[in-house]
This record gives sequence, C-alpha cells and structure tokens, in this order.
Amino acid sequence: MYCSNCGNQLQHEEKFCQSCGAKRSSNVETSPPPRRKWYWLVPLLTFFIIAGSLGSYVFAERAETDTANDAFEKGEQLALKGDYKKAKQSFQYALTLRGNFDAAKRNITLMETAINIEERLHKAKQQQEDHAFEKAINEIKHAEAMISGFSGELITQIEQEIKKSRITTNVAQLRFEMKGKSSIEELEPILVKAERLDIPEAEQIANKIRMQIADFAYTIASDLLKDKQFSAALASVTKGLSYEPDNGKLLNLKTTIKSEQEAFEQAEQNRIEQALLAASKEKEHNLNNAIEVTEIQASLNEFGDIIVAGTVKSNATVPVTSIMISYTLFQKDGQEYGENEAYVFPDVLYPGETGSFEYTHFLVNEALNVKLNEATWYLQ
Repeated sequence: MYCSNCGNQLQHEEKFCQSCGAKRSSNVETSPPPRRKWYWLVPLLTFFIIAGSLGSYVFAERAETDTANDAFEKGEQLALKGDYKKAKQSFQYALTLRGNFDAAKRNITLMETAINIEERLHKAKQQQEDHAFEKAINEIKHAEAMISGFSGELITQIEQEIKKSRITTNVAQLRFEMKGKSSIEELEPILVKAERLDIPEAEQIANKIRMQIADFAYTIASDLLKDKQFSAALASVTKGLSYEPDNGKLLNLKTTIKSEQEAFEQAEQNRIEQALLAASKEKEHNLNNAIEVTEIQASLNEFGDIIVAGTVKSNATVPVTSIMISYTLFQKDGQEYGENEAYVFPDVLYPGETGSFEYTHFLVNEALNVKLNEATWYLQ
C-alpha cells in the first residue's frame, strides 16, 4: 500500500507516512500514485534563500569595511598634509562604520594632540611677533612634551614643525636683541647664543654680529690712535680680530698703529734728547749768565763817603736768589783801593725782573773808580 499524499510505500502497521508525515488514510492506494515532481525543490529554494541572505549580509559588511578603510586612509593622507581637523573627522567616520576600529581610535587621539600642538605653535608665533620670546619658547616646549611617546611618519613631520617654530623664534629673538647695541660687551653674549644654535640662520646672524664687533673695534681703536694711546688701540684691534681674523680694515689699522707708534716713539726720543740738550744749555745759561749788571758806579758824597750803587736784570729762566755783586775800587792813579761785595734787593728775582744794590764806604775822602768783578747767585 502507498501513501495517498506522496505515494511513499507504507508498511502494513504504519499509521503515518515516514516520508511526508501524512496520516494514513483508510483509502490507501494499493499501487503507488503518480509522484509530485516539485517536492524536491523546497530544500533547494531554502538553500538559495539562506545563501542569498548570507551573501547580502557579507557583501554589506564588506562594503562597510571598505568604506571605513577608505575613510581611514583618507584621514592619514589629510594628516600628512597637515589638515588635522578634517583628518580627525575621517577617522571618526571610520570608527562610526566599524566600532571596533582600534587604529581609528588611536589616530583620533593623535589628531587631537596634533590640533593642540598646532594651536600652541600658532600662539607661539603671535607671541614672537609681540617680542614675548620667553612665552613663545615655553609654548614650544609644551608642544614638544605632548608628542612624547608617539612615533611614526606624522610625528616626524610634527617634530619638524616644532623645530622650525623654535628656530624661527630663536632667530627673531637674536635679531631683536641685536638692535640698539653700541658696544662689544653688549654684543658678545648675543653672539654666544647664536653660536650655540648651530643652524644656518643663526650662523648668518653670528657673522653679522662678528662684523659689527669688528666695526666697533675699528672705531674705538681709531679714536685711541688719535689720542696716541697705542697700546689700548692695539688691544682693541686684537680683540676685533679674535672675532674676524681676516677683517681687512682691522689688519690695515693694526699695521698703521704699529707704524704710528714707532714714529711717535722715535719723535719722542728725539724730543727728549732735544729737551735734555736744551735743559743742559738752559742750566748752563742759568748758572753762568742768569744775572746781567746793567749799571754800576761809585760816587763821592759831601761827607767824603764813596757810595757804590747799581742795577741788575735777571736773564734766567727760573727764579734767582741771593744775588751778590763783587767789585774793586781804584784810585785815580790806578792803584787798587780795595774789593767789596754787595747784595741785590729784592732777594729773589724772577725771569725778566730787575733789582738794585748799594754799598757805602765811609770817610774815603777821595773819588774812586769802580770795576765790576762778578755776580754770583743761586737758582731756586
């Protein structure tokens, strides 16, 4: 007997069809009914439905993953171009599509750090323009500290931006500090700062400072040379050459100073020799010809006294004191009557002054002639 529903052969004792589960009917077929040809399509259709749904799900998941990856890659490209805000938006979109996108999470944090650094560097630039250099340097230091612990191509790029900002600030500070400096001592500490930076921009400033120091040294040395301060002038030139050894102006001035010094020293030696010679002649004159007796005479007064009087003039170049006139008296027949000395008054005669002397010989009772012997004196 056969199932009236599906045509499956039934056993005698079976009440339900083992194939389709239909209840055995009292009207069972004694021969197999014609089999339905479509029943086997059910499992196949079920398979295709499930496979199609699964395929759609997989396709949708893959498309979403690809979109998230595209957004992530776009974010990386934007970050390398320095557009950190748009890069952050791309990473956030990628994280929205794939909630477990750890790399996107890390890059969002990195973009936030990069944006903060960018803001600090912008603030440092404004402070630099306001000549608040210390504040600008502090902002740059904070920016450097923020990237500690990060690595990668973008970090290298950010480090270059920070380095560039630091260099720009340091160079601007050096240029600002150079203004208004009027001495070597003021420029020296600025030069030390420039040399420590060890960058082309700072080296250019250092060269300018060295040239400025050389110019100061040249001016100072020239003024000292005018005053015949040769050692000080040479010291100034030497200091300038220690900063610019090949400076032509200083090298020429150094030669000039030495030549001027030699000429001056030779002239000074000649002057000293001439002065010594003149002093010797002057001394000889003062010792031998300081006093000129301009008048001397002997007169007999009504009391029979002989009065010897006269005047002198000082031809000395220094004060002369204790001037004494020595003379001899003669009788009319030429016989020597006697010698005597008389002091000039005032006691001190200055160059060009005149003095007089007088001495009375009592009770001679005859006219006598007088002859000057010599004048003696002391130099003050």
